[in-house]
Amino acid sequence: MGKPGDSAKPSEDARDTATARPAAPAHPDRIKASSKDAPGLANTGEENPKKTGQEKRPGSAQRNSRADVLSAAQPDPLAVPPDDGAKGGLLFGDTNIEPGGSDEDGEFSATDFDTDSMIDDRSDSTSLHSSILEHSYVNGRRYHRYRHGRYPIPNDEAEQNREDMLHTMMMESTDGRLFYAPLGLNPQKVIDLGTGTGLWAIEFGDRYPGAEITGLDLSPIQPAWVPPNVKFLVDDVEAEWLNGDDFDLVHLRNMIPILKSPVNLLKQAYEHIRPGGWVELQDVDGAVHTDDNSVPKDWPLKRLTDLLVEAFAQFGTNAHAAESGREYLEEAGFVNIQHNYIKLPYGTWPKDKLMRLVGMYYRTACEDFLPAVGAMHFPRMGWERAEMEVFFAQVRASMRDPRVHAYGKMHFWSGQKPLHG
Repeated sequence: MGKPGDSAKPSEDARDTATARPAAPAHPDRIKASSKDAPGLANTGEENPKKTGQEKRPGSAQRNSRADVLSAAQPDPLAVPPDDGAKGGLLFGDTNIEPGGSDEDGEFSATDFDTDSMIDDRSDSTSLHSSILEHSYVNGRRYHRYRHGRYPIPNDEAEQNREDMLHTMMMESTDGRLFYAPLGLNPQKVIDLGTGTGLWAIEFGDRYPGAEITGLDLSPIQPAWVPPNVKFLVDDVEAEWLNGDDFDLVHLRNMIPILKSPVNLLKQAYEHIRPGGWVELQDVDGAVHTDDNSVPKDWPLKRLTDLLVEAFAQFGTNAHAAESGREYLEEAGFVNIQHNYIKLPYGTWPKDKLMRLVGMYYRTACEDFLPAVGAMHFPRMGWERAEMEVFFAQVRASMRDPRVHAYGKMHFWSGQKPLHG
């Protein structure tokens, strides 16, 4: 649901590498990532935000980290040469995740994710037309009324909390990066398509006070109090583009799998990005991976991901679209395409405590997604309520089996609009 880096050129044989880098802020066991730790760290667009040493809860770190913002390292101004392969992640590179973790109750306290700190100031904007603020309801879940049915995921408080938690997870996993594209020192115009609760746009506005950031979404669910350089608009990202020109960055997170035509949207973005500007796609691939063949063929979570392919297809979208980022970007005309990915454990099976924290976040986000797909997607495929509940219970249990070392992949694709031509 990305993030400023070093300017060294990647090696010619750089290829897909992966990492999961969860970490509670200021954790004493934290290992600082650097280009020496993982060669693939070079050429990322944003430096690891420096830590102040003051421990903060992940849930509150996204709102008030002014000290971190002021001390954050600036992005490298150098552009990146064409790169045919993917670059590595932040810590583990292409090494396997070491198992050996437990699922002990209480290892991570409720304060590891503080929902209230992230949503207390969220309210509907009074400047919006009343029809925009209306909602519809399906099987007890709330959905947007504007362009009704376009986005088949709820926009109610439960989903907003899940989205906020995913943002926290991404900040931990990427060591605080908001993007990988090499934007230079002073990005001026940025748009976040499908901004959701707006946390990415708000944090970008905090870190880059000289930039103008626009967040676009079908639902007016963003906070009322935001940085002065951040604004939110209600619109359909796949509709005719009416949101400005000469963007330095067009950002999409957790969006490509629900777009009916990713290429058409990227072509629109291309026309409104300044020459030399960037687009970045950040999405999970909707699949189950393992490094040690520990996933059984009939594993319930694997079956769920297969069913979601069918469910998304009914809405004309592709649950595995994140795997095709390079293809989409090339077809839309972008060059200098770069690829990073990180591993997100399904659960707390990793030995490393920091990775267990991210695994806890990701497992919880997956579990909280089950009622959402149970409200709209599974009934469309003919499932009865009792049948769904039994299956979802099996899925939850499967992510608590320490013998199964499964993870998902979060992909970061970025492409540049050519300076000429």
